Amino acid sequence: MKIVIIGNGPAAVRAVQTIETCKAFLSIDGVKITMISQERTPAYSPMFLLGYLTGELGEEEIHLRESHHLSLKKLLGEKVIKVQDSKNRIILESRKEIGYDRLLIASGASPLIPSLKGINKEGVYFFNRLADVRRLSKQISRTQNIIIIGAGAIGIEVAITLKKLGRNVLIAELLDQILPQMLDRELAEYFERELTASGIKLLLGEAVSEVTGNNRAKGIIVGNKEIEGDLILVTTGVKPNVDFLKFSNVKVNTGILVNEKMQTSVPNIYAAGDVVESLDPYGGYELVFNWYNAIDQAVIAGYNLIGFENTYKTSPGLAVIKGADPPVISVGRKYGEEGYETLSYTDPQRGFYEKIFVRNNRIDCYQAIGISNKVSLIYGYIKGRKDVRRIKSMLGGDYGPAHFCS
Repeated sequence: MKIVIIGNGPAAVRAVQTIETCKAFLSIDGVKITMISQERTPAYSPMFLLGYLTGELGEEEIHLRESHHLSLKKLLGEKVIKVQDSKNRIILESRKEIGYDRLLIASGASPLIPSLKGINKEGVYFFNRLADVRRLSKQISRTQNIIIIGAGAIGIEVAITLKKLGRNVLIAELLDQILPQMLDRELAEYFERELTASGIKLLLGEAVSEVTGNNRAKGIIVGNKEIEGDLILVTTGVKPNVDFLKFSNVKVNTGILVNEKMQTSVPNIYAAGDVVESLDPYGGYELVFNWYNAIDQAVIAGYNLIGFENTYKTSPGLAVIKGADPPVISVGRKYGEEGYETLSYTDPQRGFYEKIFVRNNRIDCYQAIGISNKVSLIYGYIKGRKDVRRIKSMLGGDYGPAHFCS
């Protein structure tokens, strides 16, 4: 069996590890795997790029453990430009053609590049791939004033880290709050005060229109103001890498649509990780740019690629801001404003803020600042769509899981 995997990240590597385990368990012979990646680096974990940026982790420490027991061939620095599913082959930019019996797409996601004047200037950086962070790390030691465009999770995490390293940091965000995918406006305001108190400057609710400078960036224009900076970091989100599927029969919304087997609309093509829109606990589909979900999906894809049927147990999104003190956590997703009962708990003196959004007696979303001891319990209730009527009166407050078992 010839299996081709597009990608060389955590989902791709875990799928190969699963295939290796299944192959040994089922005594399957003749499995040949080809992994293709546009990046030239060994497989690594993006979740540790922040540690690499600060120097806490060396490059070898962020590399992933890979299989050496399968018949595995890697093509690094090769870009896939087309999937011809009717002929069971892919075409590379180098014009090579590679056939497959089964295909796994684990091509990940790339930065969303805003349409700003001057965005391509030297001194503008992104934070998505190891090559990006290598370039950035070389500049940090001689850079003092840093502007971050985008106040999502990555932007906030990098800002906290750079501030701890003694840099001056300003975050510019088009929306009027930080972390719009994680926190509602009220909780966001609490955390904004924490960031401001730490010395991070926030410029919210105004659009960046230009990156200034000649060949090298020297700042940004926001409204009618010009703000100077030695380095511009763009963290305005990511998008799934699906351009090479344009002429295929694989159904794509924003990401690749998959079923509970991680199978696409083409039966012998599977997908996992940041590139997919998978089933969510609420009965729909969603993009979840999350390491844990990517690993779970890759295991299921690996099983099914080798013919060992298994299904994905849908998981809610889980986001934690690394380096934040107090901790900031979000589980699940809130859809609109209608029909929710909001259970709130605040203790400003201790820096505790929490909201639980309940609809039809089930938790859709959990958001907390300063509280982390209920995450596993809440995660299980969202994932299992469990009825909370029995424990609803006890949910608010600084309680751990043991409280609900007493």
